[in-house]
Amino acid sequence: DQQVEGVDFFDTYAPVVAWSTVRLLLILSVILGLATKQVDYTLAFVHADLQDDVYVRMPKLFEKPGHVYKLKKSVYGLRQAPLNFFLFLKEGLEARGFVQSEYDPCLFVSDKVICLCYVDDCLFFAKEEADIDEVIESLRGPEPTKFDLNIEDDVAGFLGILMNRRNEGFIELTQTGLIDRILK
Repeated sequence: DQQVEGVDFFDTYAPVVAWSTVRLLLILSVILGLATKQVDYTLAFVHADLQDDVYVRMPKLFEKPGHVYKLKKSVYGLRQAPLNFFLFLKEGLEARGFVQSEYDPCLFVSDKVICLCYVDDCLFFAKEEADIDEVIESLRGPEPTKFDLNIEDDVAGFLGILMNRRNEGFIELTQTGLIDRILK
């Protein structure tokens, strides 16, 4: 909370997929019958190594006069943490055959799977669910780009929007939680 832009950090960026990209992929998933899976990266920001030297005071009860900690990994609260995680995620996806879109930097495409990124949530699309499962398992290991992640329900709840697939061949999007909070 004491970082100064231009001194302690220079670049900040949170990977946020464009809504037009999300809508397009949802439409394609209905038309083409694509399988979808959502993953959430557990403690996402601490996966990434720091690009810069960052020092922090030692926590109370662990203090040693004249000493500070030098962080090896990003932590939540660092202004550059989302960028560091995104670069780590990008490296991991590219190592697995994904190519970043030049139109939306949070869209990655491989031969069989499409990935949308929104900070530490990713939504995968593929013709076959097994292809998504294969990508997810590869993301869990091996090093150097190994991720701790949880598989969420299909596309339900992506970015706080409930998405329900209907038998009639469409997806219903609702934000009742947000609406309820606004009304209160």
